[in-house]
Amino acid sequence: MREIRWSIFALASIFAFGITSTEAAYSVADAGVTDGGTVTGRVIFDGTPPEPTLLVVDEDVEACGGDRPSDQLLVSQDGGIKNVVLTIEDIQSGKSWNFPEQFVYDQKKCTFDPHILLIQPGQAGLVKNSDSVGHNFHTISKGIFNTNKKINADGEMPIRANRIRRPGIIRAKCDIHSWMAGWWYVASSPYTVLTDEDGNFTISDIPAGTYNVKIWHETLGEAEQSVTVEANGTAEIAVSLQ
Repeated sequence: MREIRWSIFALASIFAFGITSTEAAYSVADAGVTDGGTVTGRVIFDGTPPEPTLLVVDEDVEACGGDRPSDQLLVSQDGGIKNVVLTIEDIQSGKSWNFPEQFVYDQKKCTFDPHILLIQPGQAGLVKNSDSVGHNFHTISKGIFNTNKKINADGEMPIRANRIRRPGIIRAKCDIHSWMAGWWYVASSPYTVLTDEDGNFTISDIPAGTYNVKIWHETLGEAEQSVTVEANGTAEIAVSLQ
């Protein structure tokens, strides 16, 4: 396994407004992917991770619950980082999208669920409010999908198909409950995944070739690495972030 080590500064103020890319639009190959390869590995924190920031709940405490640790940087006991996004870039045609037909983004106990949501461009969705209090759902991006609407208690807001126009990053917040924060990562292709609770990831059915892997985390920033995928082969990488 090849180990990759990066020291990355937090660039959230830049990433909140999207991704700039000249990559051509992705298309699904008519014949699918034959003899595809796999990229697999793990993303870990290099060193001792900081203690999670304590989020102060100062509004609608009865419905929202008490103070809570932030979900911005989730590191397992053995160092695996959850919610890191990895994308194999430069694939113009390949496997079918395996994203759900409609995404669902919920607000529970005044927390966004999931904290990081992967979305296909043009995908329809539903923003729910499972709380007994209203939320003001507010997204910020550079022309990808911007909204600022009140969602009543136990209400919902549908997102029509093709409203989310292109790949990029969208920041979500609630103007009523200031501690609420989340992200929508609109993928450029289905070769985009999130790490699990232990920092593990697998990207499959990749056409043979050499590609750029982009890594993004909301507080640790982003980095890139080249990887070569052989037909029916598996390329393993270990990523260390700090």
